[in-house]
Amino acid sequence: MRILLFVSSHCPHCPNAERVVKKVVPEYYDYQVTLSKVRVKTSEGKELSLKYNIRSLPTILISDDNGNEIKRIVGVPSENGLKDIIEKKLGLKKSFFSKFFSG
Repeated sequence: MRILLFVSSHCPHCPNAERVVKKVVPEYYDYQVTLSKVRVKTSEGKELSLKYNIRSLPTILISDDNGNEIKRIVGVPSENGLKDIIEKKLGLKKSFFSKFFSG
């Protein structure tokens, strides 16, 4: 799983999003989760922003190993909210309803 954090130096909320992502994501490195910070003003950033249709900053994009988007978070997530999303996508956390309806 790959996490792309789209930021700009002119974005007032990007430093907060970056702080949350840099605190949470390393906890999942053992699960082959990678983190890339994408500055939208660079040539790579422009290319990736166009590819993933990034319209707002900050945007956290979670993709599979083939680069297919599996989740998008626009704005600054809470630490627990980001952990929940990552764990659900990794299959580490069951949904509330699956506790009652599985099996």
